[in-house]
Order: sequence, then C-alpha cells, then structure tokens
Amino acid sequence: MAQIADMTTPMDRFIEQMGLMTQDEGAPRIAGQIHGYLLVEGEPRTLAQMAAALRISKASASTNARFLEMKGAVRRVSRIGQRGDAWEALEDHCDTMLSEIARRMRGNADALAGIVAEFPESHAGARARAERFTLFYSQMADFVENWLERLTGKADVPAGQNESKE
Repeated sequence: MAQIADMTTPMDRFIEQMGLMTQDEGAPRIAGQIHGYLLVEGEPRTLAQMAAALRISKASASTNARFLEMKGAVRRVSRIGQRGDAWEALEDHCDTMLSEIARRMRGNADALAGIVAEFPESHAGARARAERFTLFYSQMADFVENWLERLTGKADVPAGQNESKE
C-alpha cells in the first residue's frame, strides 16, 4: 500500500488514505477521495464543493460520484431551492457493499456453473478444475451473505442464497 505524504490534518490524511485504498482495489483514486470527503463532512455536498475541496474538475467529481452511487457508497440528494444535486455518504454503506460483493460472487458462480456443466466427458480434468474454481465463488458468496446477516442481524438476502453448499 502506498504511503501518505505529510498532510495538513488527520481528516486530510483520512481522505487521501481512502483514495489510496480505493486505488489499491482497482477503482479510481478520486472516487475514494470523494467517499472519504463525504464521510468526513457528514452532510450533502455539491459537485462544485467536492471539486473545490479536493482540487479536481467538476466533471471528475461527477463521474466519480456516479461511480460511488452505483457501488452503493453514496446517494444523490436534492435540496429545495437548489438547481443541482448534492451527494452524501451512506451511513450503512458497508451493508450495501457486502450485499453487492455477495451478489457479484453468486452471479459469477452461477454463470461459471452453467458453462462448466456443458464441458464434455472427454475433458473431465478441465471440468474438475473448473468446478473447484466455481465452488470457490459459491462459497465466497455464502460466506459474505452469512457475514452480512451476522453484522446486520437480518436475513435479507434472496431465498436460497444463504444456504451452505456441501
């Protein structure tokens, strides 16, 4: 993980660290910085406010805010009397993030399982290797769904997706 340069405040360092963590996960660094900024601020901020605070373009703020909205980390809010939207970090974004991870893992497992089922008998070794790989995705989805249920105390995952596959 990259090191943070000497920043002015702990809040600045938090925002920068969020950017670095997000970048390490393969997403845009600016998206992580916006997420960190919105978490620190604790109330909705416009694209212009984000751009000014983070010294980025308004277009970059817009693109990355929409990316974060799609990932379930922030939401767009409208203020009475304002033309433009504002964005705020979700309080329960961890639940949303885990749900999205489980959904992707389950979707990948299901897609792979369908393909692996079509492997011909003449490729039994390839089928066995692919089935083990597919099982990993299925078990990861189970793990994340169970973890989410324990964290939230509620079982709101789709029926049949929170059962152990043995």
